[in-house]
Amino acid sequence: MTLLMRSSLVALFLSVGLVFAQAKKPAKKATVAAPVAEASGQWILGTVGVGKQKDGSIDSTGLKGLAVRLGDDGKKGIAYDLDLCRPIGAWSGRFTTDMNLMSRGDYPTAIGETLFVTGDFAGFMPGDDAKALAPRKAFGPLPVGQARFKGFHNAGRAVVVRWQVGEVAIDETAEIVTANEVQFVVRTLEVAPSAQGVTVMLGKSADAARIVTLGASKFETLDGHAVARVAAAKEITVVRIAYLPAGVPLPQAFETDVPSKLLGLAKSLWPETVETAGKLSEKVGEPYVVDDVKLPVTNPWKAQWFTSGFDFLPDGRAVICTFHGDVFVASGIDDKLAKVTWRRFAAGLYHPLGLKVVKGEVFVTCRDGIWKLRDTNGDGECDTYEAFNFDVMVTKNFHEFVFDLQTDAAGNFYFVKAGPVRKGGRGFDEICDHHGSLFKVSPDGKKFEVVATGFRAPNGIAVSPTGQVTTGDNEGTWTPVCRLNWVKQGGFYGVPPLAHRASEPTDYDRPLCWFPKEVDNSSGGQVWVTSDKFGPWKDRLLHLSYGMCSLFGVLPQEVTFNGQPQLQGGVARFNVDFASGAMRARFNPQDGQLYVTGLRGWQTTATQNGCFQRVRYTGAATRMPIALAATKKGIKLDFTCELDAKAAADAGNWNVEIWNYVWSSAYGSPDISTLDTKVAATEVGNDGKLQFSKAQMSERKHDPLVVKSATVSADRRSVFLEIPDVRPAMQMQLKYDLKSADGAELRGQVVNTIHALAE
Repeated sequence: MTLLMRSSLVALFLSVGLVFAQAKKPAKKATVAAPVAEASGQWILGTVGVGKQKDGSIDSTGLKGLAVRLGDDGKKGIAYDLDLCRPIGAWSGRFTTDMNLMSRGDYPTAIGETLFVTGDFAGFMPGDDAKALAPRKAFGPLPVGQARFKGFHNAGRAVVVRWQVGEVAIDETAEIVTANEVQFVVRTLEVAPSAQGVTVMLGKSADAARIVTLGASKFETLDGHAVARVAAAKEITVVRIAYLPAGVPLPQAFETDVPSKLLGLAKSLWPETVETAGKLSEKVGEPYVVDDVKLPVTNPWKAQWFTSGFDFLPDGRAVICTFHGDVFVASGIDDKLAKVTWRRFAAGLYHPLGLKVVKGEVFVTCRDGIWKLRDTNGDGECDTYEAFNFDVMVTKNFHEFVFDLQTDAAGNFYFVKAGPVRKGGRGFDEICDHHGSLFKVSPDGKKFEVVATGFRAPNGIAVSPTGQVTTGDNEGTWTPVCRLNWVKQGGFYGVPPLAHRASEPTDYDRPLCWFPKEVDNSSGGQVWVTSDKFGPWKDRLLHLSYGMCSLFGVLPQEVTFNGQPQLQGGVARFNVDFASGAMRARFNPQDGQLYVTGLRGWQTTATQNGCFQRVRYTGAATRMPIALAATKKGIKLDFTCELDAKAAADAGNWNVEIWNYVWSSAYGSPDISTLDTKVAATEVGNDGKLQFSKAQMSERKHDPLVVKSATVSADRRSVFLEIPDVRPAMQMQLKYDLKSADGAELRGQVVNTIHALAE
């Protein structure tokens, strides 16, 4: 509910039995200064701690936190827990510690003098007679009927935080007030008319003597906390909560803005723009070339450009997010890329790794949930940060990234959450119910459900026009090498501790294919080709490698495995390279070409921190595999071009090897012979669990297969390789050294997986 009304204040000032008289002439409110120039902006979202002690412990932590700068110098702050809908606390001295790219250090923590903190209880309770505060229960938000975070509004130097408490809407803002040479924090709440009232948590009982409520409220203590009881009312109730320095009485005169006034403001924080000139590929004769959309690495926002997701607006502008929490809009994305103009649209988000434009509106997946970013006044900048869906659970683990954002034809959203990988990559920290899961959210954001489980670190997904979901996943504990998953409802994809079942599975749903490390050592996302503007790949799937900064065409085959339909197949590499770890790809509806973005944060061959690049189809002849089928008699491979029949029919121009991996709790797997049945890890790691030795990992036991004959089809676009000893294998590598019909050299490989052999 939007609070557009404003009630008069009731002259009742209560503070532990002390009553203060309302001043007749309130002091003049200080002029709001210009925003502090900080890379994170006026706020930062993340896991936030307040009250750091000498021993390193933290008094109060919000797993989904929002820290807001207060005061003209921007060094004071207040932080909110968006799961428990409470203020974590406030402080004076410095804003917060930094949050680095991988969050391997401490999460953002308040620095300086703590003004107040609260405990792990709900910040609001429906009704003005609640008998107890609701404690934090493991992880995740409070029930919808109790209290929920709804979002926040940017009003220049002020931020309005919006809550829903039962049936009651509450808007809140905080500021530093200076009166009679005293500075203190004041929270101002507007409580919507209601028939039930609300209970507001103010701070711990130890701080109660310094907390003053002003307005139609009653001051009490409950469960070790000071609380304010706000009675039912037919009009908006304004409550001001002052947190005073120790021993300082409340000044007789001061004033704060009410949230409803600030909701009408939307001051632009980042009016600047930056222009860059892209660079078109100079390659000649290649069917696919890479054009570079230059990023504004030098910029007035002090923003870092670890690009992590993007999509296109209906008018062709691109919206791009970065891992450090920014969202930018780029215009001028045309065939020449001669003048691309960048504008900061949003900031301070918690590790955004997915972005989707739906009907012209921007949605971003962050570690804390899905945000809907709205520009309500048309100034080109987000002013309303709406919590579209915040059901996902968060822990303190550094690695539990929330990846990608896609939609299906019905408008449902999909994203996936990694497991809580320990520092060093082996094993897991404390596991919550959502780790390693793929999620589906209804078009209105109200319904949240788990689609599949057992993922380790799936950096990217895709959803086909028919609703088929795919994911990648990355080598590590219970994931022998990277894999490409063809996901089904209720499926389990390999990591037993992340299966979220009554008992851990002893088998897993098979991937479409596995990847050797030298092909893809860290998978990104996928994308479907939906037009004929990208050459012969229409209606087919493409896969990105973050680790190898490369692009692959997927060659699927449907077979029957254990009596059920099963997708298997492989990939063929496009002759393109990206400047950074390729994670997200989308086709631009304006030009029909493929755009790719990614970053450099963990192991990758990337040369740049981020990139935004275009894979452009030139119309030149394509010469690469496009379909694959494994049968009981051998392998059939289709190409996009006509082949030189003599070269293709020479069995000596083909080389085939197969091998398996070990599915275990060890990190990764060596390559083992398909004839070996008992291979196990032999060494104990730092976590006390078995791991494969360096000698085991370096020894490759591949089984060569003899190509007895090679038969070329009548149209010279297919070859059938007769392989008498062909058999199921987790990995096949098929290399070829051929020529196309026009005499061009045609060398390459397909890597694939065989679960079952077709007739």
